Amino acid sequence: MSLPQLDGRLTSLGVDGRWKMDVVYAYPQEEALKIVAWRTRREGKALWLLAGIHGEEPAGPNAIIRSLKSLSALADLGVPIVLIAMCNPKAYRSNWRYPNTPERDWRKGGYSVGDAEYLLPDLAGGQAPRAASPVGPEARALTSYALRLSESYPPRLVLDLHEDELSMEGGYIYSQGQQSIDNPAGEKIIRLLQSSGIPLRLSGKTRFGEPVQNGVVSRDEKGLPIRDGSIDELFASTQVFKNKKLIPGPSAQTVIVVETPAFSGSNLDKRVGAQSAILNAIEELWTLSP
Repeated sequence: MSLPQLDGRLTSLGVDGRWKMDVVYAYPQEEALKIVAWRTRREGKALWLLAGIHGEEPAGPNAIIRSLKSLSALADLGVPIVLIAMCNPKAYRSNWRYPNTPERDWRKGGYSVGDAEYLLPDLAGGQAPRAASPVGPEARALTSYALRLSESYPPRLVLDLHEDELSMEGGYIYSQGQQSIDNPAGEKIIRLLQSSGIPLRLSGKTRFGEPVQNGVVSRDEKGLPIRDGSIDELFASTQVFKNKKLIPGPSAQTVIVVETPAFSGSNLDKRVGAQSAILNAIEELWTLSP
């Protein structure tokens, strides 16, 4: 689905006034190109749903469009929701990973719009941020928005929909947050992915050396919590930096990053279907994340 088509479908959320739209970031050279968030008017412990952090991972944004009825039904039950269905529209439009370059290798200058290292404590003593400044304007806008809105929409369940085109053996999920191990929502997502028929990696290690247990990655190669500098870690963090001061973090109960396999020749419609199955079970996933 094209970027204008995605945007057009998302605007249906604002028809009856129950959802509000926020412009998270507007590209200064292209007035129509924006990162947009939709949120329910009801505040409180919330579901946060993100997709499209990497522009060449289309299954997540398209799955959200397919599943708007399920998300609206959850909102109708009174569940606060923050939805950012297209976090990286510039890269999505070009089928790039990063917003600033067609190079996939981050060592060649690409930066992630979800990079949050300037807000996260360093790994040595935690008394200073890991980075002095954001990697790019989109990252600054997206992560600062997430941190600010977490005050009125504290994250109870975070789902970040990704794909892994380098995983030839199958998909998996990352589990972070206060209940990163033996998380019932994560276990349910694994079952849903298995039922969808996509290949899953149930054991072994990721290419980063992280152990995979029953399809779930909850620790790094050293056995420590996942600390990847991403917006997902930001949601899970108990402490973050704001204006160079250490403050309490969002401390999400459950943060799940879905990685469906997207190797060459894999079926996009099947990948979208697998992620749609997760979203269509969103009410159950919400109840599994108290």
